[in-house]
This record gives sequence, structure tokens and C-alpha cells, in this order.
Amino acid sequence: MSEDIGCRLARLEQQVTSISRAPKLTSASLEDATLEVYDAQGSLRALVGQQPDGTSGLTVVNGPIPPTPAKPTIDPGMGTLTVIWDGKFENNAVSPLDFARVEVHVGPFADFEPDASTLRGTMETAQGGSVTVPLGYQQWWVRLRTRSLSGAASPATMAVSGEPRQATTKDIAAGAITADKLSLGSTGNLLPDPGFETGVIESRIADLGLDWAKIEGDGAGSACCLTISTNADGEPRWLPYDAFPVLAGDMYWLGIAYRCSTTWVGDGVGISLVWKDAKGKILNTGTVFAPDPKPDGQWRRISGQVRAPEGTVRAEARLQTSGGTAGAVSFDNVECRSIMSSATSGERAEIGPDGVRLFDSQGEQVVSLVTGAPNYLSLSSHDGTSVASISSDGAAGFQSLSVTGKLTWQGDDLRVVLDQMPRGLVAINRQTKRVQTTGTEIGWVELPFDADPAREYRVVVDAFVEPSAAGGELRMRLRDGGASAPDIRSPQLQSAVHQLVRTGGWQRVRLELPVSGATLGKGKHRLLATIDNRQGPSGQSVTLIGGDGFPGFMYIEDVGPKLPETGGYNTGGGSSSKPDPDPKPVPQQYTTTYDAVWSGSYANRSGYNSYYGSQMLQGYYSENNGTQAALCGFPASMVKDLAGASVQKAELFLYFDHWYSSSGGKTVIKPHGHTSRPGTFSCGSSSKSFDWSRNEGKWVDVTNLFEASTTRGFALDPNNTSGTYYGRANGVGQTNPPKLRVTYTR
Repeated sequence: MSEDIGCRLARLEQQVTSISRAPKLTSASLEDATLEVYDAQGSLRALVGQQPDGTSGLTVVNGPIPPTPAKPTIDPGMGTLTVIWDGKFENNAVSPLDFARVEVHVGPFADFEPDASTLRGTMETAQGGSVTVPLGYQQWWVRLRTRSLSGAASPATMAVSGEPRQATTKDIAAGAITADKLSLGSTGNLLPDPGFETGVIESRIADLGLDWAKIEGDGAGSACCLTISTNADGEPRWLPYDAFPVLAGDMYWLGIAYRCSTTWVGDGVGISLVWKDAKGKILNTGTVFAPDPKPDGQWRRISGQVRAPEGTVRAEARLQTSGGTAGAVSFDNVECRSIMSSATSGERAEIGPDGVRLFDSQGEQVVSLVTGAPNYLSLSSHDGTSVASISSDGAAGFQSLSVTGKLTWQGDDLRVVLDQMPRGLVAINRQTKRVQTTGTEIGWVELPFDADPAREYRVVVDAFVEPSAAGGELRMRLRDGGASAPDIRSPQLQSAVHQLVRTGGWQRVRLELPVSGATLGKGKHRLLATIDNRQGPSGQSVTLIGGDGFPGFMYIEDVGPKLPETGGYNTGGGSSSKPDPDPKPVPQQYTTTYDAVWSGSYANRSGYNSYYGSQMLQGYYSENNGTQAALCGFPASMVKDLAGASVQKAELFLYFDHWYSSSGGKTVIKPHGHTSRPGTFSCGSSSKSFDWSRNEGKWVDVTNLFEASTTRGFALDPNNTSGTYYGRANGVGQTNPPKLRVTYTR
């Protein structure tokens, strides 16, 4: 039965109602399209779906101007301003739903206009927050503005001023800095993952798709390093870091360890900061280059300073190689640190990781106390007169100098140097009294002194005599009473005989004796000079004369350290019956100084540590190298020189430029018999320890460790993990290499 018109209308009305109540787009999709969202006035507010740059999502556009933030409060810190926003807006406005961030802008004037060059930080939540900005010591002005998701910016707040403070008495008072107040782990290094061990740089390499860069083992004293391989066309390659904000005139200290493979062919290795303006344009590049990089597989370190030019707002760090056509370059221990400066030019002070520099009004350095570069220091009086200076090569000059402790000259304690010199007169008597003898020994002068077994002496008696008749002879004797009163029966040390050839006339007579303190014996000796005459005419008398204008005298002179007796019997072929055969050379004393010809350090007292080259390290600093030891060796000519010799003394010179403690440390010296630098450490068991200061070079006595026939050098081997024993001595090729001084007779 056909449907009437009324029923049909009722059914259609029901279907329309059902459709109007159904969900929209239940089976709809956007195929490579964008849904545009407009407001009541027809303005585009959002894009949903395919975006203009090829991505998909929601983009807010043409949003309204967000409200202005409330004015910030400023908290000055040492070299910083902390900007604090409480999360409120001017006129009690409500936070916009499309809130993105609050920008912190800092400028040198109250009326500065915020732009990309003044942006120093952001707060990403509408609940408020704070940003700490490092700044120079002057007045700065801070303004905030809101940024919405659509990119719209609010009007900036009124400028609020602040000035970073310098250290106050409270900051540096005794006890103010304690362990709980130290920022442990905050090193000030602006580059992340400096040792390439946390995975940060490895992830960055993957994100950038740098197939020629990789993280591998065997770093510079660490487990990992970054290696950049070269390409055949010699194009430069670099690993870029994220840019960070800077100000024009800011200075930075850059440092890095590098190693060129033995197959590397190239001309440049370095670390750079690329300076960019507000639009991202490169203004210039500050680079620390490796001088003459060598393809020898050895780790080396470079460091230096760079300054941001005018217009710089960002800096991008790069590790780079250039001109490379073969091989690879590895990097480790990367550093980029800010240098604090009181000004950008002229008279100023700069403090950086490598030390302190002071500049005069012309911008010239007058004080440089840094590591890895020449140091010099000049001190002046109140009127500008220079009174003391230390040059970059260590030469020093002082108006006056007072030394309470030890003073060293060319490695020897000055007392040792002075001991090698004569000390002059130690006792003297000028005598005007006369004595007369008629053939009986009679004393004239007693002269006591204290003998040192390590010294050599000369005893002299000098006077005039007058015989009553010519003929015969005068005998002068020198006797030793020891600590007791001497007399004519005391042991005789020396005598002198003079012929009496004049009657009634004066004749000069003299006795002399060289003798060591060891021969006499240590302690007091009362020496007595005596005379007697014999074999002269009967009744002859002899008078020993002294007077005010012609005194006789006796003296004892220290002529230097005790020497071994050398020389020997030799007739010189003077035998009348049969000439002597050519005699053997009589013994002679020699002192020869030998320079070390090789040296090196050994990690874990085992394999040679090529990272340190010829430097000599001892002791424990970290698990990377464990307990280290060192060896140095001397030339083969030493063996020939000492063959058949009798060694009196052996002294070793070492110069330590570093100890774990600033007060110095202790070294342990042992002998070894290696004729060249071995691949694995070993040495003898006998040892001798010595205390040493930083930057001290000195000679130490190693006679009891030295055997002429077997000793070829010495080891530094404390075999102890205490910081007392961690030190570094100069090796071959450095300023003050090891030396060996041997005194011997042959």
C-alpha cells in the first residue's frame, strides 16, 4: 500500500531531527589539508593539521597582545643580578591561556628597548620564577615582557635598576666559606660533557648525522675521547656546540687536549668560539690553534683567550680540524670558561681559569700570573719606582733580600757552595817577645784551634833570628799538645831547618805545614812552635826576634774541604844504575757532571706512559694512571769514565715543578741498570728518600745507591698512594733535566 503524503512528511521530520543530534565528523579526515579556525570577527586564530613548514599539529596565530608582567624585584649577587618575577601582571590582569614565557631583558640604560641583543633569560611558567644573570660591576637596568604562543609580545615593564656587588667582608670573613656552602660539581665550564663520557656529545653527533665523528676509548688520562676523521679533499670539519648568550667585550678561556694520529696529514687543529649577531650572522671567530701539530699519536694540550667583538650576542663553540687529507684527530678535556674583567680596555684586571693579569692605562700587561704562558711581576714603591721584579724566564731582582731558610744556587744549597771555598784564617798570633836558645829546645808561641775532619788547614810560623856567630843550623819544630798544654815533649807535626850564615845579622825563618782535620783528629789542638840550634860554634846562641815594627807571627788557615791524597811515588827515571820503567799515572781526582739522555713515566708502575713524554711523574693522583713511577738514564760514556775508578761521591740533580701539596712533597730514589728507556718499569730495591719543595731544583747525595759498574740511572718510585708522594719532575728536553755529578779518583 503506497505511503500517503502525511506519513512521509512525519518520517522525514524524524530523520532530520536525528541527523541534527548526531556527532559531527564521526567518519571525517583531513587528507594533506589544514583546518583553519577563525574568531567572530573573521580573523584567523589557529591552524590545525598540515602546517606551512611540512609538519602537522596546532599553530596559534594572530593572538591578542598579552598583558604586561608586574615589575620584577632585583637581588644583587657577586658579579650577578637575580631577577625575580612573582607571576602577577599589571592591573591585576589574568594570565592569558596562550601564555608562552616571560622574557628577561638587561641593558646599560633605563630607556633601552628590548630586542634579541638584550635577552638574557626566560621564565617558562606563569607561576613566576627567577633568572640569575652574570654581569660586570656597574649599574644595569632590567625590563620584562610577556610572550604568547602566537609570538605576540606585551609592552615591556618599566626598567628596574640593580648593580652586581663585589665580595664584601662578610663573604670573605674567616669561616664564612665552609664545605656545605661550596658549589660542588659546578666547575664553570660552559661546554657540556667535556670528557665525552656522559653520552651527551654522542647523542649530538647522532642528531647532527656526523658520520665522520665518533666517541671512542683511550682518552687523555680518561676513558673516552672524541675522534674526527679527515676527508681526502682537505675540507675543514668541526663539531658545533649549542650557542650561548654573550656580551660584546666578554672574554673567554678555551682549552683542550688533542692527539693527531700517526697517519694524520693536515695543517690545523683547534677550538673556536664563533661570534654571531642578533640575526645569527657570523661576525668573527676566536680560535686557539695548536702550534705545529705533529702526527705522532701523543696527547698535547693547548689553551688561550678570545674576546667577543662589537655586536656579538651569541657564541658557538667548535672543535675543528682543517686541511686534513688523511688520518684523524682526537679531542678530550674540553673547556670554555668566562674570564672576569673589570673593564674591556685600558687599566683593568682579568681573572680566568689560567690565572690573573693586570693591565696599565695603555692596556699593556704589567703583571701576568698564569699557567701555560709566560709569567712576570713588577713591584713598585709609592712613587712608582720599581723595587722588585720577576721576569717571564724566572730571573728576579730585588732592592734587598732576606732569606731565613735555605738558599739554593744552581741546585746546591749555598752553604754547600760556600763549604767548597776557603774559610780563611781560623787562628793567628802576632808575637813581639824574644826567646834565646844555646842548643836547648825552647817554645815560642802556642796557638790553639778546633779542627774539623772535613777541612784542610795550613799552619805557618814566620819570624826573624839573630845568631851570635855564623855556622850551624836552626831547627824550628811544630808540636801538638791536643787538648792539653803542649811542651817540648809533645808529638812533632813538622820541622824546618835553616842554615845560620850571618854573624850579628837578622835572618828570616819560616815553617809551613798543610794538614787535614781528619789527620789531626776532631776537636781542640794546642799547637806549639819551638826552636833550637845545633852544630854551630861552641857557645853560639840564637835569638828569635819580634818587635812592634817587625812582629813574628803564627797562623792557622782553612784552605778548603779535605781532599783525598792523590799523586804518588815517581823517580822520574833518575836512577843512576837503571832507569825506572814508564811509571803508571799517579791517582788524580775528577768531578764529572753527566746530563740524562732519556727519561719517562710509567703508569701503574708498569708500561711506559707516552702521554707525559719525557716528564717524570711519581705517586698516585687518580685511577687513570694508578701509582706512577719514573726512570732517567745517563750516557754510556759514564761507564768508560768510571772504569777502575774509586768513587768518592755521587750526587743527583732533580727539579720538581709540581707537588700535590703547595708545601711540597717527598721523593723516593732508587738505582736501575737500564741502558735505554725500557717499555716496562723496573728498578733496584735500595732506596733513599728526600723532601722537596715546589719549583725547587737541588743536588742530593746518592753515593750509597750508586755502583759504578752497574748503575746506569735512577728511578722515582715511592710506591705509595699518599698525596705526599705525588709529584712531577722535569725530564730530558725540559728546562731543568736530571743530572748526575760524580767525584772520583783514578
